[in-house]
Amino acid sequence: MPTSSSARRRPRAAATAALLTAALLFGPSAAHGADGPEPPSAERIGQDLGVDEVPATYAVLVDTSSSMNDKGPGGAKLYDTVKKRLGTFLSGLAPDDQVTVIAFGRSVSVVEPLKKAEDARGAAGELPGKAEETASDPGSALEAAEQQLRKSRTPVAAVLLLTDGAIDAPDSHYGELGTPHWKRLQERYRALGHDRLVAGYGLPLTDDTKISDVLGAVFPTPRILPEGVAELDSQLDTAKDQIRMDKAVKELREDKGAGVRLTVSGRGAEAAGSRAPTLDTGDRTGVRREKVRVTVTSRTRHVPLRVSLGTTAREGGPAVTAEGLPSRPITLRAGKSEHYDVVLTWRQDARTSLTWSSRPFRAGLTLTADVTSSWTPTVRGALGYPAFRVDGTDSAEVRLEGTVPGQPPGWLYPLVILVLLLAGLAVWVLRRRGNPVMSGTLVVTDLPSGERVHRPLSGRSLTMDVDVADVRARIKVRGSVVSGRQVLVLDCVREPVRAAAARLTDSGSCELGKSTVLCGIGFSHTAVARDTASVQ
Repeated sequence: MPTSSSARRRPRAAATAALLTAALLFGPSAAHGADGPEPPSAERIGQDLGVDEVPATYAVLVDTSSSMNDKGPGGAKLYDTVKKRLGTFLSGLAPDDQVTVIAFGRSVSVVEPLKKAEDARGAAGELPGKAEETASDPGSALEAAEQQLRKSRTPVAAVLLLTDGAIDAPDSHYGELGTPHWKRLQERYRALGHDRLVAGYGLPLTDDTKISDVLGAVFPTPRILPEGVAELDSQLDTAKDQIRMDKAVKELREDKGAGVRLTVSGRGAEAAGSRAPTLDTGDRTGVRREKVRVTVTSRTRHVPLRVSLGTTAREGGPAVTAEGLPSRPITLRAGKSEHYDVVLTWRQDARTSLTWSSRPFRAGLTLTADVTSSWTPTVRGALGYPAFRVDGTDSAEVRLEGTVPGQPPGWLYPLVILVLLLAGLAVWVLRRRGNPVMSGTLVVTDLPSGERVHRPLSGRSLTMDVDVADVRARIKVRGSVVSGRQVLVLDCVREPVRAAAARLTDSGSCELGKSTVLCGIGFSHTAVARDTASVQ
């Protein structure tokens, strides 16, 4: 059945992309940044990865329908050309590669079950002698290939479909695309690719095969090579080159997102290194130094890294500097480590404090590693792995902890003296206000007899002994202010009138110019000053 021009353009576009990728593999690498080394070529990366030592599995599906007897541009039958060039291709595989060869027409035959390539050099000779099948069932051939690939453990596998026509299998479950059988086959191939790379290659021998539709029903991104039996040699070589790239990508998947690990060892840190050691700085003051060992270790298995090391002082504390780290980026081979003896310097000065007691000292430094790789542009471009990256940063912290003396500030003592003076002045003022100078006369009266005695008042407090009639008492009197009014505060201790009785004690106040009674004694104040103590 003839195909539309758009259907023919899709395989050609895919083939052009495939050839471009293969050219990049062995051609010049991408331009490099001005601040880094030139990216290596894909060929060089492949050599460094040892991809030629990594086995791959090839499942070769050969169409044996009668249309393969048509003659190609050179006059030879398509089928004869395929067998001849396929034999050359198989002979060029690495000894540890694995191969299975499957013939398909109306029926499917595994003419060479999965085995090492060195044991399958003659697998092309196991194909049917003639192409005589009356139908073409690539779906059943893909099913048989999936069963063979399940037996393989290589990290990369490829299905090579060689055909000159579209699906022509009226009695097969795969007679039409989109059936449940096709969907289940797609799921089985997807399961194969969970832990390895499995790719489908279309090698169209004529221009009306619709091979991209067939492989697209199983593989998410089939690789369609240039059409025509005359291109068969380059088709097979291109497939082999792309599989070689697949090996490289499979190896590089282990390094996606990997970077470096920074550790620090030294006095007070773990012997094997730590990402956040705490060093005891003691209690000495002044300029201090401490030596630590910084180790930067690559966590990649294959990719070399370019590492720039730097430091940042911890915020909120004394500045810490570091000497001994390289000033230029270093190249770190995969899985290797570099060690640097670094001298940390800081000042450990006394802390301002209201007392001389010791104070905690804390400082710190953050070590940083910025990570790139010269491989990244080539891996993303020529090797066709755009998601590849290396981890961009890592860090470790050094904590410095100790003690320093507390040191009062120079202005503290003058301030204390000033405060004490002001406090004394305030007490003196308040005392004077709350304990005014007394004046006038205190009149003490024996209430039963009416006899009294006058005592002049002076000063802020006064103690007097009173003996009048039956009153014998010691009186303490002082001036005070209550609710804004001046009063006399009286404390009275009266001797008992009878020998067996107890002393009487009482306290109270007497407003100026008024009277009160305490301990059965009358007290009154008069503003007239009298110097007599006689009984009235």
